[in-house]
Amino acid sequence: MGSLNVEDHGDWLSFGLSHAGSTIPVRISREAMEEFFGAVPEPDSLKKAYERDAEMIHARAADMVVAGMAYTPDNPLVLGMEDF
Repeated sequence: MGSLNVEDHGDWLSFGLSHAGSTIPVRISREAMEEFFGAVPEPDSLKKAYERDAEMIHARAADMVVAGMAYTPDNPLVLGMEDF
């Protein structure tokens, strides 16, 4: 599993998850990144926390993928506090 297009949007981080031959857009909340992955309120903190724990984040995202669901940039897989 790899990641593509990691972007910090302030309140959330987005990335593309390579899964089952396609790329799924994923959005993870800042709250979850701070609570579970050590992000802090600083520039690039979400990206740095993501880089440290990408394997765990990818594994959880892959577990949350719903078969047959059409994930798009406007309808991404969303991970929040309740997902960790």
